Amino acid sequence: MCIRDRYMGMYTYPIDMKTKEGAPFWSLPKRPPTELLFQSSDELDCYFISAAACLRAKVFGIEIPQNARNKEIRELLGKQAEKVSVPNFKPSDEKAKQISSQVNKENENAQEIDVEGEGSVGNQPELEQMKKEFQKLLEEYMATLKEGQQVCYPEEFEKDNDENQHIDYIYAMANLRAKTYKLEHMEWINVKLKAGRIIPALATTTSCVAGLQTIELCKVIAGTEIEHLKNAFLSLAVPIMRLSEPGPPPVTKLLDNLKVTIWDRWVVKTQDSAATNITQVFETLLKTYGLKPRDVFYRSEPVYMENLMSIHGREAEKEETLKKPISDLLDLEEGEEYVDLTITFENPNKKDEILTNTPLVRVHIK
Repeated sequence: MCIRDRYMGMYTYPIDMKTKEGAPFWSLPKRPPTELLFQSSDELDCYFISAAACLRAKVFGIEIPQNARNKEIRELLGKQAEKVSVPNFKPSDEKAKQISSQVNKENENAQEIDVEGEGSVGNQPELEQMKKEFQKLLEEYMATLKEGQQVCYPEEFEKDNDENQHIDYIYAMANLRAKTYKLEHMEWINVKLKAGRIIPALATTTSCVAGLQTIELCKVIAGTEIEHLKNAFLSLAVPIMRLSEPGPPPVTKLLDNLKVTIWDRWVVKTQDSAATNITQVFETLLKTYGLKPRDVFYRSEPVYMENLMSIHGREAEKEETLKKPISDLLDLEEGEEYVDLTITFENPNKKDEILTNTPLVRVHIK
């Protein structure tokens, strides 16, 4: 599945793709994946097939040979895997749209782009069909079991037992991914040392933090009173955990009668939202909060700069920008109902000084 998602990523964003600014889409930190074809003559491919097969066998109680880590066994398993017929990749325009939409949303949040499509919904009818087939296979398998017999067995990570092939699997998987993105190969012993530190951390502190966050999220969804929300101070090394009530957010005083916090957001909604322009936004903010707006930014891009637009000879451009609907000034996704703008405001008490810590301005455009 992950290989096909990479194919879909390259189908959606070809190697020569350009952004709307004309820059190459595939530029750091984004790396284009390269195609890897399984070869039984490739030692790393056989390493992965062998480790993955043995781990899966142990989970389902299937006996594996004692010499499963031998080179000969790995090559044998690789040759068996080469006989498996894999359907050719067929691009899906529907999934391409999903990937494109995901990338655009991540761009809005200034996050690193991942075009592998992980977490995407995928083809729903196909998923439903796979669920039915799996359920049928599960029922057939359960019918063959004796009473009280386990269906599968947990495989707990242990880095110090080389024979369990846990590090073998991580080593092969990590280096295949590195090979896909043309990253440096990592030696087996280095993988063992790093996995020995990372995986216990994931299973301990990270799990505790995720659990505590989930508890607080459930409280928020349930509309719990603020005194029942908790901050957690956690250290498993001591070990110690302390819970406390969260304090109020820091308050910024903009004017004598105007204070804001980091959670505030100023909303502008006119009678005809679709035709809302910068002039209307400025007038609404000045009337509501007593502050004179100056510059407008969307994400990190300037939309209106007062100093630049006030240069002699740009009067017509300034007037057009101020009067043009905001939805026409910005490159927006179809169906968006509002945009969050960063607007700077002049300090009424100090000339040519810009106020800091002013909230985002949410402008409704539908």
